[in-house]
Amino acid sequence: MYREIEPGIFWIQELGPDRTEMFVGEDPPEWYRDDVVRIPQCAYLLVDEETLLFDTLSPAATEALLEDLAEILEGKSLDHLVVSHPDVPHAGNTWRVLEEYPDCSLVAPRYGQGHALYHLDEARLVGEGDSIDLGGRTVAFHEATFLDAPVSLWMTEETTNALFPVDWFGFPHHDEERLSFVDEIEGDATVDRLVAFHGRVMFWYQYVDAGKVRREIDRLIAEYDPDLLAPAHGLIVREDATEYMERMKPVVDVVSEKGRVGTLG
Repeated sequence: MYREIEPGIFWIQELGPDRTEMFVGEDPPEWYRDDVVRIPQCAYLLVDEETLLFDTLSPAATEALLEDLAEILEGKSLDHLVVSHPDVPHAGNTWRVLEEYPDCSLVAPRYGQGHALYHLDEARLVGEGDSIDLGGRTVAFHEATFLDAPVSLWMTEETTNALFPVDWFGFPHHDEERLSFVDEIEGDATVDRLVAFHGRVMFWYQYVDAGKVRREIDRLIAEYDPDLLAPAHGLIVREDATEYMERMKPVVDVVSEKGRVGTLG
């Protein structure tokens, strides 16, 4: 399923498996409503004079992804496929998409090592200072500040002033909240929701210097000051984006104090 979030920018979402087991042996947080809980996978399709897909979802969503792409593109080609990092929820359909759109250019992070291991040495490698002009809009690439893989990339889109922070700012949601903006859901992206994701996926937060991380979040806010926050594992923030980035400060404090929170199994 997908939703057009701005003219020419489409949010394609895979729900992911039920993660209700996150709360086994724990007191459920206030936002939990005794319902199925998902941590979504998100991809983003930009349609302009040229087209670009950012991430590919997992192999469980192959057919749905290809159907969504065909419906949105309406016969247009896919010109660029950007893989944020070689992890299943992000790159799981890379080769299937390239088979479907053989003239598409593969774009991958230039950071880290082991590109040949993932066939990424065959891609155009990009990072800070690199961009792609799609015609009416431009995307730029950045070294990921908070990441769960050594080969990783963030992206911004200039026209909407959007930041795509990949794994950072992920959080779970209920089925009925699918493809909702954060301001459309009950209770919005609380710190508890953010802890539920980062305490499991970015559990290395327990080893960091929390003060340095908080200062790094301040740097991100000053550098990007986004109007729209589009994560790979959460819902889109279209109002008060920097205020939501501020909420990541207590998340780091909680994970740093408590250590790894539960398991994703």
